[in-house]
Amino acid sequence: MSRSRTSIWLSLAALAACHDGGAGTAPTSPTAPSPNEAPQSVQLGDPLPGLTDDQRLAFERGRALFTKRFTPSEGLGPLYNASSCASCHSTPTIGGGSRLYRNFYVAVVDPGIGPAFQFNLTGLPSVVVPAFGQPLQALFTFQGARALMSHPFYPVVSGQRNSIPIFGVGLFEFVSNQTIMNNADPDDADADGISGRFNNDGAGMGRFGLKAQSNNIEFFTRAPLFNQMGITSNPFLGAAGTVSLAPGMAPQGTGTPNSPTTDADGVPDPEISHDDLGDLIAFSRFLAPPEPLPFDESALRGEQIFAQLGCAKCHMPTLPSSRGPVHAYTDLLLHDMGPALAEGINFGSPQASATSPLSNGAEWRTQPLWGVSKFAPYLHDGRAPTLDAAIRAHGGEASASAEDYAVLTPIEREDLLSFLRHL
Repeated sequence: MSRSRTSIWLSLAALAACHDGGAGTAPTSPTAPSPNEAPQSVQLGDPLPGLTDDQRLAFERGRALFTKRFTPSEGLGPLYNASSCASCHSTPTIGGGSRLYRNFYVAVVDPGIGPAFQFNLTGLPSVVVPAFGQPLQALFTFQGARALMSHPFYPVVSGQRNSIPIFGVGLFEFVSNQTIMNNADPDDADADGISGRFNNDGAGMGRFGLKAQSNNIEFFTRAPLFNQMGITSNPFLGAAGTVSLAPGMAPQGTGTPNSPTTDADGVPDPEISHDDLGDLIAFSRFLAPPEPLPFDESALRGEQIFAQLGCAKCHMPTLPSSRGPVHAYTDLLLHDMGPALAEGINFGSPQASATSPLSNGAEWRTQPLWGVSKFAPYLHDGRAPTLDAAIRAHGGEASASAEDYAVLTPIEREDLLSFLRHL
């Protein structure tokens, strides 16, 4: 084992188990800039400033793996949607989102007796429906651009997903569970119509993904490796990487996401080495967030309108973290977005609520808005080609804000969109 690899693994472990102040070991790197220092300018796709040499090398190795096209002899398949991570995360650059043609399907069989009893289609290891490999033909047939999936006894619930950008997401590991819980209001106790709640993935509180279905970057990396590409892996840090419930507390949950993944494609498992998996995790963990543009007068007016419409109740401009403020415009909570955006597929175990169902089939994590103008199309399935269309499609808890947006004057609406384009 090289000294460089040993160093980066220790850094990854410290970062993954970080806390938002209080007891416990604080992460030591990457180092936060001094308040008196001017922030280092970064371009989209650059690593976080302040990385050590070893971390930067791991980031670069991880970027190469992110763009690598795997082959069947290396473990690709037997069921898959893409041959590389960058296939779905390349717009406008590596680590970004994807165009509509890259959309994929998720589906479950739903007997109608509760979210805990939804199960995968026969022959599939997850809710992700592959476009390539067997036993595809036995599961569904294609009619035009829409996959018609069926089960002999029960209804099948399906939906499309558009890939989301991963710039800056590693910073969410520095946001403590306590911070997320403090912003949750599952029963709408303040009667403002906003009832955000957190999600759990079986090992810890969720932060990543459209349903906040992953607790940390390791889980967020290993799941698509397997579900989208059929690349098996063993846990890298496993339970040691779980972001803790509160400062000083041990990782929570059952550790289900810590299990090795396996398949029967004839290639020995795991199909990605421990070293390579660590580097791939490092790439996602150290990818810098988009930098905002200096606000002009229109953007400053739009910022005020954003707050007046109540958008900031979910798209919270800043979350405190042990590395400093995270200006992502999210609360990392699930919100009901109304029947038009409801999908009906449950992910994880949402926070208990007296007013919300056990399922989060109609809920979505508040999508971060940093760099949002660069990542069209919008919403979970990419149905909205523009920011204007995405705002108008908001329902459920965001209905009042969307209705107020619709009656803004053209100048006010342009100011709000200008604000979003500057993030």
